Amino acid sequence: AVVSTQSTGAECRKRYKILTEMALKSFGTVNWKTINNETLPTILDNVRFLFKLSEPLCHGKPNVKLGLKYIFSHFELQFKFHFMRKVKTNDISKPEWYFTKLLSWIGENKDRFQQHFSILFKDENSATIKALLVEQFCELAVLKLSVDIPKLDDGLFTHYIDEVIKFHKELKEHLPLSHTKSPVLELFTEEKTLNRWLQLETISSFNFLSAVEADKSCFEERESGSGYPIPSMCVRVLSSVKAVGERVKVFPSLALNNSFYSLQCDLLKEFMVHLSDMLQKLGHKDPKFYLILNSVVYILSILEEWSYDQHYIKVSKFEGDKAPFHEISQSYELFRQDVQDSLESSISTKVNGLLSGYFKQSWILPNRLDTITPSCSAGLMELQQSLTALYSSLAPDNFLLIWSNLATSLQLSFTSKILYRSQFNYSGAQQFRSDMSAFCGIFYDYCAPSYFTKLNKDLEVLTQPCETARLWKGEGTTSLDSLQDLLQERNITLPPTEVLKILKLRSDI
Repeated sequence: AVVSTQSTGAECRKRYKILTEMALKSFGTVNWKTINNETLPTILDNVRFLFKLSEPLCHGKPNVKLGLKYIFSHFELQFKFHFMRKVKTNDISKPEWYFTKLLSWIGENKDRFQQHFSILFKDENSATIKALLVEQFCELAVLKLSVDIPKLDDGLFTHYIDEVIKFHKELKEHLPLSHTKSPVLELFTEEKTLNRWLQLETISSFNFLSAVEADKSCFEERESGSGYPIPSMCVRVLSSVKAVGERVKVFPSLALNNSFYSLQCDLLKEFMVHLSDMLQKLGHKDPKFYLILNSVVYILSILEEWSYDQHYIKVSKFEGDKAPFHEISQSYELFRQDVQDSLESSISTKVNGLLSGYFKQSWILPNRLDTITPSCSAGLMELQQSLTALYSSLAPDNFLLIWSNLATSLQLSFTSKILYRSQFNYSGAQQFRSDMSAFCGIFYDYCAPSYFTKLNKDLEVLTQPCETARLWKGEGTTSLDSLQDLLQERNITLPPTEVLKILKLRSDI
């Protein structure tokens, strides 16, 4: 009646505050250890009175928080006694102490709360009732954090973030996922606190990146999970980048998550710059060169995994239409291609150098087939050793692509620099085919024989016996159709015009 009199809103709120303080003081605190069948009815009546008292200022609906404040008054008193006075348990460096106590209270009392007080919340389901209990205990944590956060140095601030996230994750054990909104988390989404967090995370992450690269063990080999080696620094940096995302996943704010997602991309970009700088100082013979190239392949595979993470999909949709980590993946792919092209060019130069003397050999040889052996065995042996070493150092995808491209270019090189620039007799043609079989055989261990299909077809024509070669050449000058028939009988699939072009290279027909 006092609250309902014709008064201003300010006066009503003032009187209402006085009345509620009087009521709460007269009711005392609710000690849950003494709740029984005799004391419970009085407690319930007190809560109903508080609900009724609050209706005029709440549009005819009870103020649930006022009732909860009374129900949990004993816990609030205990919490303030242990954690908000000058006592040993009020240690600003140990937020885990009161988080542990709150979790303990929640676990011990959530079922009792529903048992004793669910009658007051008839319109709510059991999950919502438990959520009311959790929220009330979280309010105590918010009360304490609001006092402590402004006093924290950078080190303690970071520690608080870790403990708050841990606390929130443990709350999930007591509630369904649909009721895990925590006012404790919301404290860290306030602009001032969030900016400080992001600034500290950025400084810490970039300092860690520099420290990893300066570590003498940064090139220690680690298993990638796919059978190829990567440097330890790659594993450590990716773990650090992942940790940034894991810490903020519990926060519902997409704007907050997007800020830290941007930080992750910046870290990956910076790491790519450092990898590029390292490559500039390394030669292709240095094993570290291949570890760095493998790092890029590994990072691309990890980014592809992250792109399917539902959390990052939500964040990327908040930012735009592109897939998660789309731009940074493109940057790493271009970086990989540049390094690979450089390596291919270096290898191709080396192979051509090994075989440069071989290109100058004469192919008019005595007609003694028993003397035909690979005539570039030393170069082949060195090349084979290089291939084996590279195969064990590079990621499979990189290796196969490099050597597939090299095989394709070598086939063209053998055809244009030797085959069509030389004259052969039968023995010389057999010698050349023997050398090419030995050479191509090295590649068959690492890539499909199909890369040398055209060269093998040319060599099959080049090495025909003199009588057969003369027959084909004669028929070709008379009728290409007749030559086509002869070629089909021998399963020769080259066009007649190409066969004639190759036969012109034979000086003995």
